[in-house]
Amino acid sequence: MDFSKGVLFDPGYSKFLIPFAQNIDAAHNMLFSIKAPHQRKFKFQIMYPQLLKLLEQTVSFYLGCLLWAVFITQNFKDDPKEILDNAYLGKSVDDEAMLFEVNYAINYIDKLKKDCQYYLHKTCNIPADWADVMLVYKVFLTENDFLVNAKTTADIKLPSQIKIPSNEELQEILAIIEKVTKSGELKELFKVKKFIF
Repeated sequence: MDFSKGVLFDPGYSKFLIPFAQNIDAAHNMLFSIKAPHQRKFKFQIMYPQLLKLLEQTVSFYLGCLLWAVFITQNFKDDPKEILDNAYLGKSVDDEAMLFEVNYAINYIDKLKKDCQYYLHKTCNIPADWADVMLVYKVFLTENDFLVNAKTTADIKLPSQIKIPSNEELQEILAIIEKVTKSGELKELFKVKKFIF
């Protein structure tokens, strides 16, 4: 990545993000349009891997945002860079609207676990750290006022729950970010999660 003119607000994740709440609502509307309980259970069985994948992609996106924030704040700590293409800069935002998607995803974990028990009679194997990532991301958004004042990398505050990586780890984080922004495999970001959590 070229940082000569500044750093991008989004290193390239957004094009791989699928609107979470909208797609979950659509899936559940389809599920509840089926009247017969046995058919509904069968449909959920088919939908479950897709629901899990959608949740994984969303959590991975939030982790990616945190990793990018850590990288740009720490890598340019001594020489802050301008943040380019921040669509929220100077905007007036509604807190509830800005947190809707992440709150929805956090709450959905419990719903999915209950649905698994009900429809599949088994425990969902949702990684325990998914909720942690989303909760820290929510703290990140609120502590930074949804990035409406983020003009440079020095304007970004990292939540206290975040560990500061070494310079070597920062370069590993960047390498993974560059890789996933080409491949779209956002779940690969979990390989460097240990450097900030």
